[in-house]
Amino acid sequence: EHRPQHAVMCKERAAELRDEILFQQPESSHLGDCPVCFLPLSIDPKNSTFMGCCSKIICQGCAYANTLRQREESLEPACAFCRHPLPKTQKESEMNKMKRVEVNDPFALLHVGVKHKVEGDHEKAFKYWAKAAELGDAIAHYYLSVSYREGKGVEKDEKKGRYHLEEAAI
Repeated sequence: EHRPQHAVMCKERAAELRDEILFQQPESSHLGDCPVCFLPLSIDPKNSTFMGCCSKIICQGCAYANTLRQREESLEPACAFCRHPLPKTQKESEMNKMKRVEVNDPFALLHVGVKHKVEGDHEKAFKYWAKAAELGDAIAHYYLSVSYREGKGVEKDEKKGRYHLEEAAI
């Protein structure tokens, strides 16, 4: 009977394919491309701007071009992507972020998780990161791996920590 041999071969091939995915070079950064000009976003956060209204990361070039256009045409400051007026207060900015959380925006979930971690509430942070990771956010997978390895907000588990670190890399 070849079935046991087939099962072993399938497991080996699945492991090989996972390794191929894990170690291949990505086409762009984990942040993806600027949604305005479609150029790859830099991994340096100084070279991009987060737009809280739509949770998009815009390259500095597009943000600058948008600012120039608004000045030349005497327009109110607005998002370069969705054209939503920029928040005037921190409270308004937080309200926009929570609206994005309500619609399961992975980037907003990630940021709310970071906020809870900074405040010392690791369990709440873990919940937000888990939801963001479930939606495919690589940075959330990284934070989950750290949480599992350190045992903060969740029971310490090296195997799950390694899994999430690999998912972040993929």
